[in-house]
Amino acid sequence: MSLPQPDGNNITMNPVLVTVVVAVYKSSTDHLRAALSSARAQTYRNLEVIVSDDSPADDLRGLVDGLRDARIRYRHNTPALGVAANHASCFAEARGKYIVILNHDDMLEPVFVERLLAPLESDPTLALAFCDHWIMDGSGRRDERATEHASSHYRRAGLAMGKHQPFFQLLIEQTIPMAMGAMFRRSALLDILPPESGPAYDLWLTYLLCRGGMGAWYVPERLSSWRSHAGNQTTLADIALLRGSADCWFRLARDGSALKWERRARIKASQGYCACAKWYLRRGRRTEGRAYAARSIEAHLNWKAMALFAAGCLPKA
Repeated sequence: MSLPQPDGNNITMNPVLVTVVVAVYKSSTDHLRAALSSARAQTYRNLEVIVSDDSPADDLRGLVDGLRDARIRYRHNTPALGVAANHASCFAEARGKYIVILNHDDMLEPVFVERLLAPLESDPTLALAFCDHWIMDGSGRRDERATEHASSHYRRAGLAMGKHQPFFQLLIEQTIPMAMGAMFRRSALLDILPPESGPAYDLWLTYLLCRGGMGAWYVPERLSSWRSHAGNQTTLADIALLRGSADCWFRLARDGSALKWERRARIKASQGYCACAKWYLRRGRRTEGRAYAARSIEAHLNWKAMALFAAGCLPKA
């Protein structure tokens, strides 16, 4: 299957606007500068970039203003919105027909927008287009072994190029790197991100785009880079991320449009709530630990959750 090519009349003569959303919080200036440089270096030029800053102070304003690029606008959120609401507010403000999420510490290849825009413009039944990506360390060096492992683990290695419709299986296997490896059609997002999604906003966004029944197009190229370092949310495995992910899986399990995937979604929700129960019990927060163990049992009956619930009922000694 050949990759759709841009229609010259639609893209070259009358280029559509693409919005790049960069939500930041206490970002490293070096990382943010690299991320914005990768957005500015796109071969497709008709972009707007929204830098939405949840940091306590607006210290990053000077960095953005110093780029002197009219396509980039900076805003400082007072009070802070939180990661999910920050992204949701950017989606509402976006003027582009399509939206790309670029984490403040990740990078895009120069042809990223060009490659992902082509299928979306060619097929109005697509909700999104996505690609594979590199993994790099904190200094920006590519990690070949980690990259190959991620491509295999998330089922992008060997995935057929082209249209997948519906794409619930891609959602279940977390194949789509929504936070820095995808472009979605703004009109396909029919629901706003729920506040409880938190740092799992990208999983929730994939789910919300999937449930409309539209398609996803895979471009089998590594067109972006995810930065692995001690400070990012995925590395920290914060309780908000665990909880937000589990809530998404439980919502999917109860979605009548995805009955085929109910069992797998319930198992994933149960595993997520188990992880939440462990997190609380290890910190001596027994009431919350029992509550999440009970949620795990509700999602999918399993002995681990029952053991955690029992542990939460034992005397502290």
